[in-house]
Amino acid sequence: MIEWLFGEPIDRSVIRNTEKAFGVTFPDDYVECVLKNNGGSPMPNVYDFEGRKGAVFGRLLNHDPNGPNNILRMYDAIQDRLPEGIYPFAEDTFGNFICFDYRQDKENPSIVFWDHEKTSCKTAIFPVCRSFTELLNKLYEPEDDEDIDW
Repeated sequence: MIEWLFGEPIDRSVIRNTEKAFGVTFPDDYVECVLKNNGGSPMPNVYDFEGRKGAVFGRLLNHDPNGPNNILRMYDAIQDRLPEGIYPFAEDTFGNFICFDYRQDKENPSIVFWDHEKTSCKTAIFPVCRSFTELLNKLYEPEDDEDIDW
C-alpha cells in the first residue's frame, strides 16, 4: 500500500487549468491521486522499467500556480527538450521526469521516463508502463541501496 507524504489536497479546478494549458485531459486515476496528494511523495518510491532498475519516484509535480515544483513552470523549463505530446507529472530526485505520453493515444496516455542527461529527444524517452495505476503498482521498497539507480 502506498503512503503519500507531504502532499496537499487541491481543487479540481486547479487541475483543469493545467489540462487547459497543456491541451489534454489527464487520466482519472492520476486526477484522483492528485486531488488528495498534490506535490506529494509516495512511499515506497522505487520502480523498475526496461533498461533501468531502481528508478526513484521523487514527487508529484504541484498544480498550485504558487506552489513549489509547479507543473507548468517545470514544463516551461524543459519543453524545448521534450517531443510534442509529452508532459511531465512527477520528478525523480536527479532532475529527470516521469511523463504522460499522449503521442499514440490522446485519451489514454502511456507513462514514459525522460532522462535529462540525454541530448536527443529520441534517446531521452524510455517507456515505463501503460497507465498511472500501473506505475503505482510497480512501486516497491528497495532491500538496500544497491537496488536504487544512483
